[in-house]
Amino acid sequence: MLKAMGMIRMISGTGDRKPSFTLVEMLVVLAIIGMLLAISLPFTSGFGKGLRIKTASRAIVGLLHVARSNAITFRRNYSVVFDAEKGQYWIEEAAGQIYEKKYFLPSSIQFKVQGNEDVDPITFENDRVTFNPSGAIEGKSGSVTFSDKQGESRIISVVGTTGRITID
Repeated sequence: MLKAMGMIRMISGTGDRKPSFTLVEMLVVLAIIGMLLAISLPFTSGFGKGLRIKTASRAIVGLLHVARSNAITFRRNYSVVFDAEKGQYWIEEAAGQIYEKKYFLPSSIQFKVQGNEDVDPITFENDRVTFNPSGAIEGKSGSVTFSDKQGESRIISVVGTTGRITID
């Protein structure tokens, strides 16, 4: 008889209840979260803007630093070569061999001067920067300009006499 009473109690719901949330409370919480997301969305929309061009500029500067460091360490010339048409860049040893591999710009970024397509985006002789064992570059100072589809651009310059690399 007691078992039957327990079953009746479970079925009727008059037994011990566990604390829980009602459907209305859950809907209120979801509505508040939705409003917070709607308010914060305009502030976070520009978060990734320009991230690709920043990353590409850091990658090119890093490769220039590797070439300069190798030229000083191994006491021979190392060049960074730029191919504007294919969007590639790489390090070449003095013998003309590719040092590691060829790197590609992201598809949304090109070697070009924003607003003036006729200007050469790579001002180094033969589209290459050659570092000698002193860390300076062979020839004149120069720069590499690249732009993304949103209109942002970066200029990486190398000073001839010191080999100093800067991003503008």
